[in-house]
Amino acid sequence: MTGGLSSLFVLEGRLRSGWRAGAYLVSYVVGLLVVQLPIGILYVALLTLQGVGDASELLAAMQPDRLPLWFYFLLKAAELVMLLPLTYVARRLLDRRDFASLGFRRDRGVGFDLFVGLALGGVQMLVIFVLGWMGGWLSVGLLGGPALTQSLAAGLLAALLFFLVAVGEELVFRGYLLVNLCEGIGPVLALALTSLLFGLFHGLNPNFSLLAWVNITLAGFVLGYGWLITGKLWLPMAYHFSWNFFQGTVFSLPVSGVRYGGLLAVTDWGAAPIVTGAAFGPEGGIVGTLALLSAFPVFWLWGRLRRRGLEESPIR
Repeated sequence: MTGGLSSLFVLEGRLRSGWRAGAYLVSYVVGLLVVQLPIGILYVALLTLQGVGDASELLAAMQPDRLPLWFYFLLKAAELVMLLPLTYVARRLLDRRDFASLGFRRDRGVGFDLFVGLALGGVQMLVIFVLGWMGGWLSVGLLGGPALTQSLAAGLLAALLFFLVAVGEELVFRGYLLVNLCEGIGPVLALALTSLLFGLFHGLNPNFSLLAWVNITLAGFVLGYGWLITGKLWLPMAYHFSWNFFQGTVFSLPVSGVRYGGLLAVTDWGAAPIVTGAAFGPEGGIVGTLALLSAFPVFWLWGRLRRRGLEESPIR
């Protein structure tokens, strides 16, 4: 009886993959609260010192679409500082595997993985931007003088923020969770489960909608597929970063409900919300759905070329 009960939790001397993934996910959520709550409290204190004392004003200032860029950067930096040792310890103690095996090993295809991910996100956002302009769903202007200087500084900080987001979210969802769940339930179910979780974790973003959840879940499938065809995190991390960077910093569109400035003066993106995603950004509209779907054949083709190149190369 004892042996039968223990087999529900332990397999080949390790916790079963589902329990490992569950323990990691709970630890991740608790870790988020531990590192981000003090930053939130400090920001409330700063607002109070600036004279924002009314409760309704404080609540309004803490809405996600009104928080300053540096605040998001601090949150994500603190998250990654917590996440790296957490994942390392979980990988070594629970999984009994090395950290690099999550998808950080290098081979001759790594540089091309990064290039494909960065290029695809940029091209897709360019197409979305042009379609929005041609469809009359946005107005575009150029920044100049102090506004341009301020926007360039914000763009640099936003780029660093998007880098932290890409590394952190890919490490959690396509790294630890997908790798472990693939061991227990296979790649198809593991990809579906982690993608659904990825969509749910964005549910608190401002202007969230059903279509936004569908698209972000779809993005989870795309990013997970990038890991499955390469066995590495380089491609999904590069694509994740590129999508956000070109969307928010270059083309000045909302990124999952938040605007981060950008290098262009863009207005009227709220028109045709089903198509454009309006205040949530392309992830909340049909343009986002089509862009994400177009990534699958590109990744599939790259996977074939990558495998063929590695098989023919004398250097591994």
